[in-house]
Amino acid sequence: LVVVEYEPLDPLLGIEAALEKQSFHTDPHTLRRGAVDEALRGAPRVIEGDFHIGGQEHFYLESQSAFAEPDGDGVFVFSSSQHPSETQMIVSEVLGWPKHRVVVESPRMGGGFGGKETQANPWAAICALAAYRTGCAVAMQLDRDHDMECSGKRHPFFARYRVGFHPDGSLEAADIQLFSDGGWSLDLSQPVNDRALVHLDNAYFIPHVRFEGRVCKTNVTSHTAFRGFGGPQGMLVIEEIIARIAGELGLAPDEVRARNFYRGEGESNTTHYGEVVEGNHLARIWSELKESSSFGKRRGEIAEWNAAHPYRKRGLAITPVKFGISFTLKHYNQAGALVLVYADGSVQVNHGGTQMGQGLHTKILGVAMRELGLPRELIRLMHTRTDKVPNTSATAASSGSDLNGMAVADACRSLIGRLVPVAAAMLSCREDELRFSAGMVRGGGREVPFAAVAGKATRSGSSCLRPDFTKRRIFIGIGRWRVPRAGLFTITPSEPRYAKWNWTASPECTICAVSIFSTMSATR
Repeated sequence: LVVVEYEPLDPLLGIEAALEKQSFHTDPHTLRRGAVDEALRGAPRVIEGDFHIGGQEHFYLESQSAFAEPDGDGVFVFSSSQHPSETQMIVSEVLGWPKHRVVVESPRMGGGFGGKETQANPWAAICALAAYRTGCAVAMQLDRDHDMECSGKRHPFFARYRVGFHPDGSLEAADIQLFSDGGWSLDLSQPVNDRALVHLDNAYFIPHVRFEGRVCKTNVTSHTAFRGFGGPQGMLVIEEIIARIAGELGLAPDEVRARNFYRGEGESNTTHYGEVVEGNHLARIWSELKESSSFGKRRGEIAEWNAAHPYRKRGLAITPVKFGISFTLKHYNQAGALVLVYADGSVQVNHGGTQMGQGLHTKILGVAMRELGLPRELIRLMHTRTDKVPNTSATAASSGSDLNGMAVADACRSLIGRLVPVAAAMLSCREDELRFSAGMVRGGGREVPFAAVAGKATRSGSSCLRPDFTKRRIFIGIGRWRVPRAGLFTITPSEPRYAKWNWTASPECTICAVSIFSTMSATR
């Protein structure tokens, strides 16, 4: 019998309640450039205000689910997880075992969107513990209502800002505080808040900035990763500020936006954390898109329509996006792959990414087909497993295809490099003449099937009496890839942290048209 003594306390619900009680998970993280206070004092115009951004449910089609069964002296776990290696780590910690006794497999998921990056772990651990204690297989899947009650959401944010600007709409200084609602535990809330800080500029150069972020502690579900991982919240804040400035000055918002783009070279094309915006074609994309979409003409038509309709309104906007791909945690920006070529020429491909409906496996299959020169039917994509590719990163941060695709390509190229001498000998041609395509190997005006080369390679250098294992070729390709560089930025007062390695500086300018209907009666 267990007797529980407890005292009901008033819950903290929402960011403003947490601010009133000074309830936080973290200390402030700050990014600075220039002299903000002096620039605000000297700015011709200054606005200040606050801005709320709500949360969002992931609503993946497949709710959180897991299956576990004893496996010799270990445990085998099926998990609907975006990060099998982390699930493996959590299960091993719960059981008090080293990781090699836990194997986690992630089959195709019914959606994730960030909601299964960390929050798949508890359910996998519960199943694994029950399987270990009972010696039986254990499975669970949350009902939709329980999933929505228990799982974290996109982080709600609250921003306070003071911004200085010039009469033409160009920005001079911005002092912004960002508060996110982390819920009852920290989860991934700190890196989500950090990514929001590095996206507060969106596509705009601001000479003087002080951006401060902090995670609030409240009595709601623990919020977690969600597509964009804090980036959308940060960009929304600066876009709200740009819209307010345009309203204050009576200018079109697209004019104010264009006036503040990153541009040129040097400081005006460098972010507030020291990253040069390379390949910056934003101004060109902006002007071409406005012309090709007849933006000015359509906006004029909408203005006329709105003037004639007091209760129904239409709108049109064009907005830039600069979003940083990859992980802020530097060592996550790497991947591994295991590619097996069998004697009959068929291939198995293993990699560390997980498939959740985004098409990752289709892209990886295309990489393997191109690199090996094989048709689809000869290549099999295997489920993601921690005993095939260990120590993987989460499939997240817009990096799954880049990281895992390059690792698979590296593995395939190492295999082709070992097949080339065998094929050249079979075709009596030079190695640089060889071409692998459509399941055939061609060179010197002749061709042989890929399967024949693979079979010959596995038998190369051996005899039935005295195999020479120093010459025998084992066709297992192990691929590795990491991003070539990472920009370092400092978030005070904490230790240095790493920025994204590559930036999509100007791939997106979104035009949005809306129509609003009001049922309010006219006031006479």
